[in-house]
Amino acid sequence: MFRDEAGRYQKNEWTAISDIGKSFDGILLTDEEYISVEDQYVRAVKLIMKFHSLTSLRAANLCHSFSNEEFLNLIKPYSHLYSERLLDFYSNFNGSQAGLDEVESFCRLQLREDIGVKLFAPRKLKVFIGYDYLMGVYSSKSLNPIIQEISAMGLFVEEFD
Repeated sequence: MFRDEAGRYQKNEWTAISDIGKSFDGILLTDEEYISVEDQYVRAVKLIMKFHSLTSLRAANLCHSFSNEEFLNLIKPYSHLYSERLLDFYSNFNGSQAGLDEVESFCRLQLREDIGVKLFAPRKLKVFIGYDYLMGVYSSKSLNPIIQEISAMGLFVEEFD
């Protein structure tokens, strides 16, 4: 669906927090819609962790996209979407283990293109989030038992090698 004969995705969709307030196919992206989709990604990651019986992931190679000052200036138009906890996390996380709350913060900040980080459980799971709301999962076991549930969240699931 929404793909051309070469398999390229053709639908005009929003891909960043900076798209809030813009219209896509005649539909205005609101704060509420943005957060709703972001929540779906977070729920999917937590579901995958639960499927693997994981309560935490390792965090490696944390890279802030901006200095704290630049970050605070850039998020001004969306500052109401950044809780104190999320802002504190951006500035102060320095561990190597991320529990469920930290994984949620990592996901949100990656989806907002504020940080880069590797989240993984050795020999079990690796989650990566790139630009344009691309999320990839490498799993040591088939995710087929939960694919339907992830799709029901409204996320597009595509298998790759």
